[in-house]
Amino acid sequence: MSIWLQRLAPRTDAARRLFCFHHAGGGAAAFRLWPARLPEFDVCAVQLPGRANRLCEPALTDVDAVVDALVDVVRPLLDRPVALFGHSMGTLVAYELARRLRALGAPLPDRLFVSGRQAPHRPFPDWNLEALSDAQVLEVVQREFGSLPVEVLQTPELLELAMPTLRADLALLDRHRPDAVAALPLPVVALGGDGDGWATAERMSHWQDCTTQPLRSHRFAGGHFYLDERLDEVLAVLRAECAAPAASAMVGDPA
Repeated sequence: MSIWLQRLAPRTDAARRLFCFHHAGGGAAAFRLWPARLPEFDVCAVQLPGRANRLCEPALTDVDAVVDALVDVVRPLLDRPVALFGHSMGTLVAYELARRLRALGAPLPDRLFVSGRQAPHRPFPDWNLEALSDAQVLEVVQREFGSLPVEVLQTPELLELAMPTLRADLALLDRHRPDAVAALPLPVVALGGDGDGWATAERMSHWQDCTTQPLRSHRFAGGHFYLDERLDEVLAVLRAECAAPAASAMVGDPA
């Protein structure tokens, strides 16, 4: 298995495969509970460089470089229906991977779940953090997203390890400038927390520009990391959306 994927409970006979893409500063561990709660899926959590078992590798600051590597890992695993689920930064990676698969004429996922981040052709975040000190970056990130665990914030050694990866992830988001909006021929399902100012219903509605099908939306109680508190509800929606009738499997045409 590639170092880019973590499969805590590989299910090679599962009818469906689910690729999960983590938030900025996070890792595949964000989806550690999913395999046990989705026994009917082969859950593959993406692990980007610069964290956990890949801590010694430099984190990437360009989404195209991430997709360049991921597409070779994912293509051999498109032998059955596939869904992509991205949260926050992970929505950008998942969307750009789907675009690349389409451009290559590869089988497309039949669902794209986007969580906690507005569409990539919209500015996100609305400010540039590269010129700020580490302390200022932490203040902004904790105030807006609350994404770092307390044990990391209170342990200087852990914080020193986490900051380069967090800054690289934020740079990846800030530097991304899509050449055009690509409306993918697959269902897009937008999810967000009611208390997340970065994923309001209005912000998430712009994902409609990224699909040729009607956008489907679901709201949950909670903030940016509503997933942690509402996991069972989220997975119930994921199951239902994947079971719903959809367009027949398509092979991508050049973008």
